[in-house]
Amino acid sequence: MKKIITLCTVGILAVSAHAATIRDNCGCGLGTMALGDQEPTILSQMAATFLNGLCGNQTFGITSGTLDCAPNSGLASNTRIREFIQDNMDHVAMDIAVGQGETLEALADLMEVSQQDRPDLYVKLQSNFDQIFTSSEVSSDDVMTNLEKVIQS
Repeated sequence: MKKIITLCTVGILAVSAHAATIRDNCGCGLGTMALGDQEPTILSQMAATFLNGLCGNQTFGITSGTLDCAPNSGLASNTRIREFIQDNMDHVAMDIAVGQGETLEALADLMEVSQQDRPDLYVKLQSNFDQIFTSSEVSSDDVMTNLEKVIQS
């Protein structure tokens, strides 16, 4: 029994020591800002997490981009677009390759592209197909990232 307790104690200490070296454990918010640039310890991170939870400020910070929080931005942060591309990647590839199609229309709808801007978007995507679908084994996450780069260029 003593061996089990000793092993558990050593394991907990090892995990705690590793966790203390990780800076971003408690996310953003007032608690993290109060931590400042000091070396993070378990106690200081617990205090920061408690303060963040007590104030309920992380949601506000993420939404507004304040309190050391960065709001989500770009196509990659849009869950509906991400899921659509995951579920329809072959059809998206075919439609982009030909520069038209129902799947491309649906993608433009999800991206909230106006009807008048769609022809230009379709031409841009078609002419940059090889930059969006870089290989036959490309992942949907890579397609999202590449799609965003092409649209922003």
